[in-house]
Amino acid sequence: MNRVNRERGQATGSDLERVIEPLASYICATDQPRAALMAALAMLFSEVNQTYRAANAQIATFAGNSWS
Repeated sequence: MNRVNRERGQATGSDLERVIEPLASYICATDQPRAALMAALAMLFSEVNQTYRAANAQIATFAGNSWS
């Protein structure tokens, strides 16, 4: 899932809607929507954390420091 958006434009509400709507439909269609929502949120937070760590590592490389 670690795709990189190479376009410089900002995400719009329409862009987010195309991603959120199918996910919301999936969550609502499950037998346990709350558990599915929590799993989706956990995955999203994990992706954000990985991106944050990767960005810090890249910055440290550019700066010649070792940030944690």
